[in-house]
Amino acid sequence: MLSVFHNPLSKGCVHVETMRQLIASLIIILCLFLSHFAAATDTVPAATVEEAQYVLQELRNIPEANIPDDLLYRCSGLAIFPKVYKAGFIIGGNYGQGILVARDSQTGQWTGPIFLTIGGGSIGYQIGVNVTELVLVIMNPKGINGFIQENLTLGGDLSVAAGPIGRKLEASTDIALNAEVYSYSISRGLFAGVALQGVYVQVDYKANERFYGKPMLPREILFQKAVASPPSSAQKLLDFLNLYYAKRPR
Repeated sequence: MLSVFHNPLSKGCVHVETMRQLIASLIIILCLFLSHFAAATDTVPAATVEEAQYVLQELRNIPEANIPDDLLYRCSGLAIFPKVYKAGFIIGGNYGQGILVARDSQTGQWTGPIFLTIGGGSIGYQIGVNVTELVLVIMNPKGINGFIQENLTLGGDLSVAAGPIGRKLEASTDIALNAEVYSYSISRGLFAGVALQGVYVQVDYKANERFYGKPMLPREILFQKAVASPPSSAQKLLDFLNLYYAKRPR
């Protein structure tokens, strides 16, 4: 006589797996919605560069609550996203466009920019839509190389931590600066270090081509001095960075 063993946990396992698939599907749908929403409000690359410079200027004007100068003098580059759109109802997602600039380790001079997109999903008690300004401080050449690869996941391919705040690095801060990326955001006028895990970053090759007038690889723009005369918006940004953050003042 054939007997059938019933596992009381099997239905629970199926239920959990179904919920995981549903959550993953919702995240994908939400990210697609955000990407289409951002595309509908897309600005020309030059405007993204100008907005990125405005974000940096805004940070400098926040007294005692900005990115420490010591961090900026040590870093190898900055990724700046003037508008990261965040939306969700329980399941959340985000999408944004921005730029990456790098600093020559020998001369201290800044190069770039190249264009990036950022996105990802999150789970938590959240509702509504908002826009966040995001700045990622990249601490070493490995971090820069990670950003110009085909795909990058923060917290996976590169370590990321909420950045310390204030003009000076306090004694209690991780002076060793073990993270490869430190992240900051401005939302509704409030500035803070922000934790980012599982967020993807990709090079926007189409925006690079639109900005420079021809297809160019990120490495050519950042390291091989392939751009003899940067567009005016890029030159203004580089002048700003070279004025304030080229070298540590003596």
